[in-house]
Amino acid sequence: MIKYQETLKNIHTQLGHGGDLPVFSATLNRIQELSRSPESDAMVLAMAVMKDANLSAKLLRIANTPEFNRGMGNVTVISRAVVLLGFNRIKNLCISLKLIESFTEAYPDSNIEKLLLRAFLNASMARELAAKAGVRDIEETFLCGLLFNLGEIIIASTMPAVYQEMCAARVAGEKSWSSIQLSTLGGQFSDIGQDLAQSWGFPPSVVKTMDEMTAEESDHLIHKQHLLVSFSHTLIEKIYGELSHEQSIEQLSTALRDDFSLQDQDVESCFEDACKLSANMVEEYGIDLQGLVPVMQETGEPRLDECIRRTAYFFHSRNQLVESEHTGVKAPKRRDESSGKQLYFLNRLAELTAEKGSAHDILSLVIEGIKACTSYERVMFCLYRQSPPMLSMKIAEGDSLESLEQFFTPQRKESDLRLFYHVIKKEMTLLVSDLNEPGWKERLPAAFIKEVGPSGMVIAPVVIRGKAIGLFYADRVDKPLEDKDFTCFNQFVIQSKIALSHKA
Repeated sequence: MIKYQETLKNIHTQLGHGGDLPVFSATLNRIQELSRSPESDAMVLAMAVMKDANLSAKLLRIANTPEFNRGMGNVTVISRAVVLLGFNRIKNLCISLKLIESFTEAYPDSNIEKLLLRAFLNASMARELAAKAGVRDIEETFLCGLLFNLGEIIIASTMPAVYQEMCAARVAGEKSWSSIQLSTLGGQFSDIGQDLAQSWGFPPSVVKTMDEMTAEESDHLIHKQHLLVSFSHTLIEKIYGELSHEQSIEQLSTALRDDFSLQDQDVESCFEDACKLSANMVEEYGIDLQGLVPVMQETGEPRLDECIRRTAYFFHSRNQLVESEHTGVKAPKRRDESSGKQLYFLNRLAELTAEKGSAHDILSLVIEGIKACTSYERVMFCLYRQSPPMLSMKIAEGDSLESLEQFFTPQRKESDLRLFYHVIKKEMTLLVSDLNEPGWKERLPAAFIKEVGPSGMVIAPVVIRGKAIGLFYADRVDKPLEDKDFTCFNQFVIQSKIALSHKA
């Protein structure tokens, strides 16, 4: 018990330092796109969120806090969490999460990407089984499958060195995986997942489904849900050689026939569909497919061996389809170099916040980061004074800054700055990707267009605890702005507000 409490304490300490669990950065980008699109609805955004186990856990945890869930009952599905929290809040929450690429670079042997991919595969399998079994709420079953192995994901994320030692011990084969968990952590992954999920306010259906004992002691629906999710998890672990389960595939399938009237062909069909869904996600998000390719092996179970062979063939075949159009050679995945730069500056910003750096140092680092990580040619911070209203440039990076400095001065007429004052008052970010689009030149101050002359620009007010202190401005002179640059700009703005809030 003492060792288990030490494990929990270590986890909470690491989560406190790191902020959050890693998620696929492409998930964040997709959510950014959806949250800006007027055609997106809550279910579309929920589907994007559910492709990532950690992000789903984060949003459910927040949706069940008293601040957002005031006597509305437990939020058990992501679509309801999206409606409750709102698009903008979800977008801002997502930005604060770590990028999974940064974690795999820091801990290349942590297996976190593999665990998250298989969490999605498990959730997809459980959902397909639930649909065939006639379960009413298949979305909740999907969520239970996604978070079923939360404990192992937590350990891999927060205690990577310990997790690597555990994996090495499993490969050695001297102890069972369950014994290794107990001796190393003082408890099982399911215990850790349940404790954290419960402390984060997850619904009982998700918490109780994580463990066989609590599921058996719960009502009929939770017990049935656990059977579907644990079957999916066990099957996947056996296929990928991660688990030597005492029950064979035939024995596991017999339980599904008895409880859900699901036949062998139903199970095979569900797994094939789950593999297709997972492959689609891998291709959509540019993640390495290798984490879903099982190692060919002889297990002594003919049906399992056949399943491993078909799974390996499927994912290898899908891998070969991702080829260059002309040469027939697979196009290599390219890591976005700007992500590494962005992470570097965001980490520096986090360190500066922890060290209680000055507001000037925080703002200077943000300006430097935006300039380094985007194609914006000029980036600046203007200080705002309310009475009389005034904007003056204080920190800037880029070429040809003289026109900006001359425009944003205390001597500037109020009418020339009215648009900027309006942005601050409304606390809204203004993005003008291309000033040549109809209507913009008529709406913007004529003196600003003539003297500053941007082709595209973005303005973001900085309001800390109700007090406006200034605004960030970035532009390009030679061509319109790109969407990816705005996403980066917005991330820095939000993180700067968090850092400045700690000083207020």
